Amino acid sequence: MGKREALTEKEKQARRRDRSESFWSAFRFTENGKPKSSLIIYTFSLSVLFAAAYFLCYEGTIRLLTKPLSSLPAWGSNLIIALTASAAGTALCCLPHFFFRDKRLVFFGHLWLCAYALAILVIMLILLGFTEGFVSFLTFFAWFVIPPVTAGAAASFLLYRRDAAPEVKDEEPEWKKYVTRR
Repeated sequence: MGKREALTEKEKQARRRDRSESFWSAFRFTENGKPKSSLIIYTFSLSVLFAAAYFLCYEGTIRLLTKPLSSLPAWGSNLIIALTASAAGTALCCLPHFFFRDKRLVFFGHLWLCAYALAILVIMLILLGFTEGFVSFLTFFAWFVIPPVTAGAAASFLLYRRDAAPEVKDEEPEWKKYVTRR
């Protein structure tokens, strides 16, 4: 019985290793020095840049609007700051879409941000459980993470859907259909 359980544990480890190897192989280079999956590398890099841009937009908006909005209730002030920072960050992060030839990059970069947000939410739920600390975290999450991630993903999806052209398959000339290839 113990030997059979050990084999299944070894099989589980082998499967995990194979899955991890297949995931990380996308980030490795080919023999020619080119990345195997440039889309993953580019969108991951863009997502890090987008996260920094959203952070800086929040930082600037908080510095600029805190004093003028001090007469409002806290929720009103927070709402205006969150919406303003999210709009500025979304505009800034969606701007490269107009310069990139591959229209998937900005949208997939925002999908990485959605994945980060979901991972952070799950990790904090595991760490804090359903306690008051998690409720406080959710308040922070609702003001600082959900608005920019949602606005950026929605705007970049609309841009992607508008500008994405379906792949055009080159049809073979008529004469190639009748030539046998060996």
